Amino acid sequence: MTALSLVIGAFSLATLFFGVARGGSFGDVLLGGPLPAYVPLTGAVLAAIVFLSRSISPYLRIFVTMYALGFLFLATLSLLGGLGFLPQMVTELLPPAFSASAAAVFALIVYGVSFIPVIRTITTLADPYFRAETPSSDFGRPFAWLGSREGRVGARLVGLLIGINFFQVAMNIRFNSFYRDLFNALQEKNVDAFWHQILGVFAPLAAIWIAVAVYEIFVDNALLIRWRSWLTQRTTRRWLENGTHYRIPLLGHETDNPDQRIQADIRLFIDQLMSLSIRLLSQAATLVSFVIILWHLSRDFVLPGTEITMPGFLVWLVIVYAVVGTWLTHLIGRPLIGLDFRQEKVEADFRFSLARLREYGEQVALLRGEKAETARLERSFTEVARNFLQILSRRMKLTSFTAGYNQLSVIFPYVLAAPSYFMGRITLGVFQQTANAFSQVQSAMSFFISAYVTLAAFKANVDRLTTFNDSMAEAEAAGLASGIDVAPQRGGHALALQGMRLALPDGREIVDVKDFAFEEGRSVLITGPSGSGKSTMFRAIAGIWPFGRGHVEIPVGKRVMLIPQKPYIPVGTLRAAVTYPGLDEHYDDEAIRKALLAVNLGQFVDKLDIEDYWGQRLSGGEQQRLSLARALLAKPDWLLLDEATASLDEPMEAAVYDILKRELPDTTVVSIGHRSTLIGMHDRQVVMTKEPDGLYDLRDKNAAAPA
Repeated sequence: MTALSLVIGAFSLATLFFGVARGGSFGDVLLGGPLPAYVPLTGAVLAAIVFLSRSISPYLRIFVTMYALGFLFLATLSLLGGLGFLPQMVTELLPPAFSASAAAVFALIVYGVSFIPVIRTITTLADPYFRAETPSSDFGRPFAWLGSREGRVGARLVGLLIGINFFQVAMNIRFNSFYRDLFNALQEKNVDAFWHQILGVFAPLAAIWIAVAVYEIFVDNALLIRWRSWLTQRTTRRWLENGTHYRIPLLGHETDNPDQRIQADIRLFIDQLMSLSIRLLSQAATLVSFVIILWHLSRDFVLPGTEITMPGFLVWLVIVYAVVGTWLTHLIGRPLIGLDFRQEKVEADFRFSLARLREYGEQVALLRGEKAETARLERSFTEVARNFLQILSRRMKLTSFTAGYNQLSVIFPYVLAAPSYFMGRITLGVFQQTANAFSQVQSAMSFFISAYVTLAAFKANVDRLTTFNDSMAEAEAAGLASGIDVAPQRGGHALALQGMRLALPDGREIVDVKDFAFEEGRSVLITGPSGSGKSTMFRAIAGIWPFGRGHVEIPVGKRVMLIPQKPYIPVGTLRAAVTYPGLDEHYDDEAIRKALLAVNLGQFVDKLDIEDYWGQRLSGGEQQRLSLARALLAKPDWLLLDEATASLDEPMEAAVYDILKRELPDTTVVSIGHRSTLIGMHDRQVVMTKEPDGLYDLRDKNAAAPA
């Protein structure tokens, strides 16, 4: 940014002194010349803005950079055209010189809005992509020339879109002049001038416009898929890493439906941000450009029905018209923000209820719970419909106002300019140019009105992503701030707990294990009353429980695997389900089949590559045996079983423990269970015992020698 600001400053000074030297005096330069003095003067202001923009959001910095480059490009073209170095046909297609100066205004607007709190909230979500140092993705191979770093490619694609948009605004300005010349030719019945405007001006402009519009669609969608891919991967990894997804609900956050926030909200955020920001700055460019044109056209405007001349009357009128319309639109549409936020929530809740019902279809059928589920789904959808109807009512009111507002604005400029035309003060071409300029300014200033529904939905979407990010940040902080330290121990031969004091999410302490060791090679059964903290202690050993303090020491190079009572069965092939959480290519077919046979799941050995909802196809006992097959493949050093055989009958449970002892001779098994038959399957039994202070500690209990 520093180098760019120096280039703009040097260019502005050089062109200013060149203009003075060529014009003979500074005053002559101000009045005209190849490049009017206001262009290099605004360039000097732009140079200062570019320099100051080094500290603003990377996303907004792209806009400032592109407007700076646009200034250099348009000012150079205007200078070359004014000096006669360009062909006449090209010169006729150039926008007015003030278009270059308008770039400084746009850059100033971007710099100013960067300090608005709501804009900072939005850019906080957007900026990480443009800072990304990851290698460029495979999406949009035609843009490989833009760089090898994803953040840089994304920034340059945004810059390309801004450049395209800036070019389209410049073309609109040129079209405005075309309408003036075309209607003047019609008024004068000048056939040659008419066909020159159609074939020599309009035809090339239209061809360029179409080509640019098609290319814009390609660039826009390439950016969307690249950005969405990067942000989705980043958010998913952040959500899943280090137990963040597990800690968020423990901390009591109402971060509903994270699946929707990752799948839908990210897509909508990127799509709406690009659409709104590009459109907004396009309208700003249109506003500045056409206000200048409209002021010039109405500098001698005569108020209808009078002889009173009011300079720039149409400019003042359109400003008042748009401001009043914007204020009324906000009053009518403001409730949409909260309604849109709630609609996303109730829709996601309804979808989740349907997915949950599909997952537990067998249990519902066995309990004959169809009527209860129907009633629950109807209540859930009633919330969807009720909120939707409120949105519909509010949108109808908003549309009633905006439609009338837009229709009235079509006829407004004609009514106001007609008296001057009938009095012969302006030509038909100027009359049409005035109406077009008024329409452009009114449309630009009414951006807020026309886009209010989209803005309301976008604000709700930003709020959902912001609360999700905040929840992840707090869960990450809770993990880092946790007083429970899981660390490797050199030279040790036991999994040791020291000063382990565990609490529930509400802060109530339940476990106080002062010093306890699970010795290598000696299986342990942990028993105790429900709610005594057995499972909580296992989760602390696994490193995912954030509430409490203490130390967990694991011998260096040793691995711990925890199997819960209800295992997770991913959707996909049976092979992926058995090898989870490892990758299926890490194990050959023979090893997988052997593991399934060992846990009495031989009926599935020929179905490894069948994709299905295996969590629904397998019974509770089969799911638990499948999770134990995972342990046979992973061969951990410590295997923690949290009631992982509770769904098995006693003979099968005994067979499974015998298999674990035989197939994993180097694995130390630590189990939580309630059946008395488990005692004989372990070398040691410990009990969660309630101490006088009300907390539970681990105490040894003599057990019968294993058979």
